[in-house]
Amino acid sequence: MSSYGRTRRITRTTALAAAAAIAAPVGLLAGAGSASAAAPTCRTDQLRASWSDKGTVKSGAPTGKQEKAVVELKNSGSETCTLKGQPDVTLTQKGEDSETLRGSGAKVEEKLVALDPGKSTTFGLVFLSEKDEPKQGFTPGTAVVTPPGSKGSLDLPWKWGPVTRQEAATHPGNWVGPVGADVQVSGENGGGKSGATKDVDCGQGWHGLSIRAVTEHGKAACPTAQKVTDAYGKALDAKKKPPVTVTVNGSAWKCDEKQGEVNPYQECVSTKEQGEKVQLLS
Repeated sequence: MSSYGRTRRITRTTALAAAAAIAAPVGLLAGAGSASAAAPTCRTDQLRASWSDKGTVKSGAPTGKQEKAVVELKNSGSETCTLKGQPDVTLTQKGEDSETLRGSGAKVEEKLVALDPGKSTTFGLVFLSEKDEPKQGFTPGTAVVTPPGSKGSLDLPWKWGPVTRQEAATHPGNWVGPVGADVQVSGENGGGKSGATKDVDCGQGWHGLSIRAVTEHGKAACPTAQKVTDAYGKALDAKKKPPVTVTVNGSAWKCDEKQGEVNPYQECVSTKEQGEKVQLLS
């Protein structure tokens, strides 16, 4: 056979092999693409909502401070689905009174959570309980949960007691985190207590923020805490930048902004009584 004939055969064989090499990946990629396509967003009718025991709040024992309840969303359907973002939550009382919870304003990464059938994810619901001043809040009957990407809602019986109203607050103390994200509140991990002191809710003060006294004196510390936060608030309104020292009842308090686990808060520390603090919380 001439070299010309051998060249034609080699060229034709090479061309066929190249065509096969190109065609094969196309078919494989088409199959892989359909298999790896993102699962659809979870429909409300394939989800079940329940309270988890992972939060800080306990049933029937509101503490008068910021608490965290955790909601579990379970895929009860037969197909994998996904969730991403922050659910909408409205606390309702007999269908007439309500409190809508927004996001905290903090930068939290929203993760795409894939739920296989029977699997669950959670989100945190943070709120200010209102054990001692019921006139400042209301007692919800139901938490109406709308999963992210859905229009339908799921009802959860509310069992955590009275809640402080926060819809009008500049930095509300009631808020919801995205699915799949860890949520912490001020005072977790032992941050709010020292020695024999206790956290005491003293109502609301400057710009609607909640007043907390970290004190050994219980509720008796609240009148002083109110005066301290009033004085500090006036200094801030006068454009004074923290740290600021205010004097109440002849005693000096040093006030400054602190960074909590999620949101910043204001704190005044007594220079006379070691361990006595007053905090303004969103």
